[in-house]
Amino acid sequence: MTLRYLRSGAAGAATGVDWANAYLTLAAALTASAAGDTIYVSEDHAETQASGMTLTSPGTAASPVRVICVNHSGTVPPVSADLRTTATVSVTGSTVITFGGVSSDTEYEGITFSAGSSNLATRIDIATNNISVSLKFKNCLLKLNSTSTGSIINVGGTSTRGCFIALENTQLQFGSTAQSVVIAAAFVWRDTASALAGGTFPTTLFTNVSNGGGEADVAGVDLSAITGTIFGGGANSAALRYIMRDCKVNASATIGAAPTARGTYKVDYIRADSGGTNYKQGRITYDGSTKEETTIVRTGGATDGTTPLAWKIVTTANASRHFPYETLPIAIWNDTTGSSITATIEGIAASLPNNDEIWIEVEYLGSSSSPKSSFVRTCPADTLAAAAAVTTSSSSWGGSTSAFKLAATFTPQQKGWILVRVCAAKASATFYIDPKITLT
Repeated sequence: MTLRYLRSGAAGAATGVDWANAYLTLAAALTASAAGDTIYVSEDHAETQASGMTLTSPGTAASPVRVICVNHSGTVPPVSADLRTTATVSVTGSTVITFGGVSSDTEYEGITFSAGSSNLATRIDIATNNISVSLKFKNCLLKLNSTSTGSIINVGGTSTRGCFIALENTQLQFGSTAQSVVIAAAFVWRDTASALAGGTFPTTLFTNVSNGGGEADVAGVDLSAITGTIFGGGANSAALRYIMRDCKVNASATIGAAPTARGTYKVDYIRADSGGTNYKQGRITYDGSTKEETTIVRTGGATDGTTPLAWKIVTTANASRHFPYETLPIAIWNDTTGSSITATIEGIAASLPNNDEIWIEVEYLGSSSSPKSSFVRTCPADTLAAAAAVTTSSSSWGGSTSAFKLAATFTPQQKGWILVRVCAAKASATFYIDPKITLT
C-alpha cells in the first residue's frame, strides 16, 4: 500500500511521491494507484477542466483506495490534526463528473466535487453503469454548479447492480429548483448537520425516473432547508424504498409524494420532525398512508411517556380487499407458549366498518421446531366469504364516533416478538388506530 500526493500547485515531476512532486489531477493519481493506496490531497488543491472527468479507482472491497484532503504544510505522512475540507475538483460547461469502474471501492474525504457552469445541463454520475462498486463520501460537498433544470446527481442507473453509495457528513448543493438526486442503487446518508450547502433548494430532493430499483436510507440528517418534497418519483420508478430515521425536517415539507403505482416506491419514516418531539412517524404507499395523531387518541392507549398517540390511516382510491394498505408493524414481546392468547388492537372511525374493510394480521412463532412465522387474520375466512361488522368497543377516544376492536386468537409455540399489522381495504377512508397491543 503506497502513499501518494496530489496538489494542483506542485511544480515537480508529477510522480506523486511527495508534495513537491505531487500529481496535478485526481484522475492521474487514481490511474497510478493500486488497491489499498492512500492519496493525500492538498488543502489548496483546485482542479478544474472543461471536459468530462471520469474518476476510476483500483480499490477493491478488501483494499479500498482512500482519497483524503489534508494540510500539505503539516506532518508527513499526515495525522488527524492535518485533516481539511477545502480541496476542490471541478468540471465546467455541460461536462460531467463520473465516479465508477469495476469494483472501484473508494472513500473520498474533505473534497468539493463541482459540475457545470452557467445554464448548461450537467451531471454528477455516481456508479451509474457499474457492478459491485462501493463509494463513500465523508465531509464532502457534491455540487451542481449550473442553473439548468436538466442537471442532476445520479446515484446508480439502469445498468447498476450491486453498488453501494454512502454519504457521511456530506452536503449537496443545487442551482435550480428542478434539480434533484436520482436514486437507482443502495444509498445511505448519515450524520449530516446540514443537508444543503446553500444554493437553490430543489422542489423534490430525491426522485427515481430511470426504471432502476434502489433504496435510500437517510438517518441523522438535517433536511429542514427543504420546504418542498423530500421523497418523490415518477411512473417509471421501480421497486424503490425510501427510509428516513431520526431526521430534522421542515414543518412545511412534504415527506413523500403519493406513489403513482403500487410497485414504484414507498416511504417509511421514524422520528422525523421540525421540533423537539420524537414520536412522529409514518408510511406512504400507493394504497394509503399513516401518520401520528395526538388529538383523536384512546384514553389509556399508546403514549411516548408524555404525549398520548394514535395512528391516522388514510387510504387512497387504490386500496382494495385484495390489495389493502398495510401499516408498519406494531410489536410486543410474548412469553406464553402452548396456550391460546388473544391480541387486540383498538380503533375508531366515522362509522363501524366491516372486517373486509379493516382487519389485523398477526405474525407469531407458531412452531416449536423452527422460527418460521405463522399468521392469523381477522378478515373474512376466504376470498368468497361474506363480510361482517367488526366488534364494537367501549373505549373512550378524543374524537370520531364509532369505536371498534380487532382481536385475533392464536397459540404461540415459542417466546418471541408478536407483530401486528393493520390492513385497511376500504378505499378513500380514514381510520384511527391505537398502536398498542393488548395480550390476554
